[in-house]
Amino acid sequence: MSTPTASTTGGTVTVPAQRPTPQPPPELRGRTRVESVVVTKIACSAAAEIPEIQEVYFAGLPWTRSSGAEVRGDQATIRLNVSVAYPSRLRAVAARLREHVIGRVAEQTGLNVSRLDVNMIDLEGG
Repeated sequence: MSTPTASTTGGTVTVPAQRPTPQPPPELRGRTRVESVVVTKIACSAAAEIPEIQEVYFAGLPWTRSSGAEVRGDQATIRLNVSVAYPSRLRAVAARLREHVIGRVAEQTGLNVSRLDVNMIDLEGG
C-alpha cells in the first residue's frame, strides 16, 4: 500500500484531497420533536378516511372539548370528536377508527399511541 505524497509543480506544492470526517448517523445529529397539534391534524385526517365518519371536529363544539393530542416523549394520547353515519355499528366503527388512526400516526411520526378516545358526538343521516 503506497502513501499519498505531495507533488511540486513550478514551486507550488499540491497536496492530495483529504477524506472528509465521517458524519454521525442522522438519528444522532439532532432531535426531532413532533408537536401535539401535528399529531392532532394527522389523527383527524386519518379519521376522515373511514367511510362511516361523516365529520371530524378539530376545534370542537361550544359544549364539547375539541379533538386533541398530547405528546410525552415517544408516547401520544389522542382524543377525537366525530360524527358517524346512521345506521352504523358504532363499536365496530370505533374499533376500525382506532386501528386506522393509531397506524397512521405511528407510520407518519414514529410515536406510539398509548390511548385513543373516540367521542361520537353526532349521528348523521337516516
